[in-house]
Amino acid sequence: MRERAQWMKPTDDAILEYVRDAREVPPAVIGRNIDSHPNYVGQRCRILSENGLLNRAEDGYYSLTELGKRYLDEEIDPDELEIDED
Repeated sequence: MRERAQWMKPTDDAILEYVRDAREVPPAVIGRNIDSHPNYVGQRCRILSENGLLNRAEDGYYSLTELGKRYLDEEIDPDELEIDED
């Protein structure tokens, strides 16, 4: 099992994995496919985007960043993922 950063939720891995496979996708589609509420998925996508794991396009679609790929491939220590505290 992949180790997550302390701020991450179990659903985050499912979101990142789905986005990796789908390439570019809106939160509602992610939610339907991982059996999670679209509003919650949208909230988590924003957080993942703020922290560099997802990229959000102007049309609301998300794609995986290089950091997100490295996280899924377990090439980085999850403790290195920093929380964006605005």
